[in-house]
Amino acid sequence: MSKGHPGTGLALPPNKEGPMRVLLAVDLHHEGREAVVQEGVRWATALGATLDLAFADEYDYSAYLIRDAKIRQLVVAEWEEIKQGHHDELARLASLVPESIRGEGRYLSGRAREALTEVSSEYGALLIATHGRKGLGHFFLGSVAEAVIRNVMVPVIVLRLPATD
Repeated sequence: MSKGHPGTGLALPPNKEGPMRVLLAVDLHHEGREAVVQEGVRWATALGATLDLAFADEYDYSAYLIRDAKIRQLVVAEWEEIKQGHHDELARLASLVPESIRGEGRYLSGRAREALTEVSSEYGALLIATHGRKGLGHFFLGSVAEAVIRNVMVPVIVLRLPATD
């Protein structure tokens, strides 16, 4: 019998290749990221799945337009420090997942919509959080969650990001 999340009636088919793998998309820049990981742990546990975390780094770190070699070197060094900080934070968040269900932390490059869509086929389900924007905020900023839902071929569970001040 398939496991489901308590109270939802959701049941996903069992994975014939071993435990189901679930991917949780995390925004390393959002203050509520730990709460999102905790919710991802609840879902993965209920589904009997391992939980991988993924962060899509959308920034283009290329420095080819900087002509001055010294400035380019300084900029590249700063970007490497920023990227290392992202890797460290992803590892810290992964450490919050109980070892019994912990998968891996995946650092993806490119727009979140495309990067998550591309890797989602490796998983039994995708967990993604949304800000729940409405009105003009939604119109101008869009929703990564909506864009991903339209394109992935695996079940998607949408989590609500905790409100931040």
